[in-house]
Amino acid sequence: MLFHYLQLIARKGFAQSIRGGACYFCGMAKFEIAYKITGVNEGLYANNPADTGGETWAGISRNNFPTWSGWKIIDAIKAKHGKTASIINKYGRLDSTLHEKEIAFWKSNFWDVNKLDQFNDQQVANTVYDFGVNSGTGRAAKFLQKILKVVEDGKIGPATLKALNSGNQEEIHKAFNAAREVAYRSWAKGNQAQFLKSWLSRLKPYKK
Repeated sequence: MLFHYLQLIARKGFAQSIRGGACYFCGMAKFEIAYKITGVNEGLYANNPADTGGETWAGISRNNFPTWSGWKIIDAIKAKHGKTASIINKYGRLDSTLHEKEIAFWKSNFWDVNKLDQFNDQQVANTVYDFGVNSGTGRAAKFLQKILKVVEDGKIGPATLKALNSGNQEEIHKAFNAAREVAYRSWAKGNQAQFLKSWLSRLKPYKK
């Protein structure tokens, strides 16, 4: 009976302490919401010489992820239709297999790895996910852990989740975005300065 009850709770997408205690692992944040927001920032195909990631599709950089299976589809489009960004975007956005590979890549490598589905607040999950996409999941985790005053090991686990989900979500969100802004401004040097406006546009205010 207890096992059946826990299964029912899981299917409803939330957890509740049987003894009435605080719920630290409710798992309310949804990948689809964060993915859609970040996707606007990442766009589709780009190949900016100043971008250290090199050629990118939907934010997936070829220099950093050369073995991603989606590159075979991109290369096939270039070989058949042309290499300009507009041509690649035209045919790439119509390819459902490419889109599926893109979604699977982001969820596995940038959402699941930081246990973002166990964040109670969607907006906090959104910004941690976006910063992970933009600058690395380990860095995003460490920034959050520093704010929460827990061990900064770059790995989100039970201690980080407990501190996060029991805290003031709006204040945590504001502090995280403030830390992001400081980092962005410190990185915007030399040929990287051209990206500052775009980086800052990723910082979304907390909506009550």
